[in-house]
Amino acid sequence: MEKFGVKILQTAVTAVLVTTAFTVFNVGASGRLDGIAAVVGDEIIMNSELEAYAYMRVSAMGIDPQDVDAKELMLGFLNELIDNKVLLVQAREDSTISVRSDEVENTLNNHISMILQQNGITLAQLESQLSAQQGTTLARFKSEARRTIREQLLKQKLQQSYYFSTQINRRDVEKFYAEYSDSLPQVGESFELSKLSAKLAPSDSVRGAAFSKIQSIKNQLNAGANFEELAKEHSESPEGAAGGDLGYISKGSTTELAFEERAFTMDVGQISEPFETRLGYHIIQVVEKRDRRVRLRQILVRLTPAERQLEEIAARLDSLGRAVKNQSEFEAAARSMSADHVTRAKGGFMGWVSLFDVSPVVRGAIKDLEDGQISAPVTEGDMMSVYRVNKRADSRKLTLENDYPAIAEKARDIFAQKKLLETVGKWREKVFIDIRI
Repeated sequence: MEKFGVKILQTAVTAVLVTTAFTVFNVGASGRLDGIAAVVGDEIIMNSELEAYAYMRVSAMGIDPQDVDAKELMLGFLNELIDNKVLLVQAREDSTISVRSDEVENTLNNHISMILQQNGITLAQLESQLSAQQGTTLARFKSEARRTIREQLLKQKLQQSYYFSTQINRRDVEKFYAEYSDSLPQVGESFELSKLSAKLAPSDSVRGAAFSKIQSIKNQLNAGANFEELAKEHSESPEGAAGGDLGYISKGSTTELAFEERAFTMDVGQISEPFETRLGYHIIQVVEKRDRRVRLRQILVRLTPAERQLEEIAARLDSLGRAVKNQSEFEAAARSMSADHVTRAKGGFMGWVSLFDVSPVVRGAIKDLEDGQISAPVTEGDMMSVYRVNKRADSRKLTLENDYPAIAEKARDIFAQKKLLETVGKWREKVFIDIRI
């Protein structure tokens, strides 16, 4: 995003292990003692950290590190790292932000896998190189990485809170587009799509069994059972393994209005009655409220139609897809039959979408289709749909007419980052900073 003239805080978690990886695989051990580049509050920035970060940034810019006038560039990179440390100080002080241990472990495992793949080595070889070049063990490497990862995730969540709280209107988006349209990247492989959807409504027996299960769980909660333990045992959502912890949500940050309405009207500690969304039956518990955000736990029992019912709906959609001859007939069918209320009024028309902005299941269904062809039925949540490829293009320019949501998202991102950078500037005035290079 630097091409938009905004200096972005370097908080991408992909840089978490850069210091160690840089030293082990790029520059080797020099044998010289490390030093302190800057002190930020109770945090320090080591010379080795600055050098590794600078190497990463210079490489990303396509500059040979040997050709760089180091001092001015290093001061700029150091200021970026100082901004990151200031952000960390603030994130630590924000009691609404927390990082779970499983988040740290998942990120650590992903990055170790990335290091192994990029360098073509095994875990045993990584441990050997750590010992030979750094005099450390894999266990210590992981321990230090966990601390860094936790810090990065704390900062990332603070940034996300600014993003979700930033509101923009159409005038903001149009102003952004007028200023940055020439800098916006070309969209890659794209499709102009229409779709026709059928609702996957579970049978009465499936619905009854799911409701009986969620009601039994509520009865156990009423009798004093532990919410987290019941979530681990019964919840059918990914966070169930972590006791149902959803973290903090803001208004408008989910797609389920019924879910948000309950979450923001409940008191801290309160447990809801079972309620239904398109995902299934929920029970939620409010853990904490702060700054227009609420931290929740949930137990979810999904409503999934029987296999026979899915096959019948798929056969009906597939037959319909073969019967329509052109876009006009597809539009007429979508207007009269589609269960997707967002696109139904437009004859199923979705406009242009990037191939990589659709879900993997839709991507697989449309990627080989030509203009005018219709996909096989695909299941997404509580809907099953067929997609018609009206047009396709290898690349194209973003326009307000065809890509308003994507442009609005980019505009919101820039506005949020400007707002955060201004706030970090104010925080810097309140934090002790000592630059030593």
